Amino acid sequence: MQNVATPLYMDWSFWTVVVAFIAMLLSQLPPIHVLLKKAKLDLELYSKISITHKLGNPNLQLHLILNNIGGRRVRVKDIEVSIFKDGSHLMDLPAQNYLQNQNDQNTVLFTTFALDPKNEWAHITNFLNFFGRDDEKEYQKIEGDLLADFRSHQKELKSKGTDASDEFYEHPKELVQPAFEFFENHYRWKAGEYNMSVKVVTDSKSADISRSYRFTVFESHMETLSAIKEHFKYGGGLYWNPKIQTSVILEVSEA
Repeated sequence: MQNVATPLYMDWSFWTVVVAFIAMLLSQLPPIHVLLKKAKLDLELYSKISITHKLGNPNLQLHLILNNIGGRRVRVKDIEVSIFKDGSHLMDLPAQNYLQNQNDQNTVLFTTFALDPKNEWAHITNFLNFFGRDDEKEYQKIEGDLLADFRSHQKELKSKGTDASDEFYEHPKELVQPAFEFFENHYRWKAGEYNMSVKVVTDSKSADISRSYRFTVFESHMETLSAIKEHFKYGGGLYWNPKIQTSVILEVSEA
């Protein structure tokens, strides 16, 4: 009499191998509660910020710390700061570049980046309000006119055999006045209380995060930031940078 083969599903040795394989596979995967966690970021801000300007045009520097506390990879697409004063929206400043390391002298262009779960992105980041097309054109004309006047003056002195390498040349008032007007039209860091919103935009709306902070600009800060105007008549702050303080550090707290 011929033996009947045992069906595979009745073979306990087969199921032993299957169970062992499944157990090994599961051991390589994250726990279920991790797999079920959504993409989520946590945002921290160092307690001090730096404000500055370019011919009045406002800029801001923050030390940001982003942590992926969710269970999925997150791609950060943009970081933007919104500034409010006396309840009114004042300006938006997008992240433009950052320091790869705190002691670096040169910045790295801010681009989209990915954060895996439990990973951190912590950098000193510059939020810059670049000139628009019209403002850039006006600024370039102011700078160009002053620089052309300086070179003409140097050429004239050289033709007379005069050495003026250490001389501060004072430009005509009609060339300097547009610089003062540009400054007044663009300067935003006036004394008062400010609110600041930092928003991080990702590829997953549920992972987007926003935090609100507040800081104060005092009269003494305005004096420091406005001191550059004293150098406009010499071209300082335009086609050369005088060695003076052009930024102030402020305390910031959560709103």
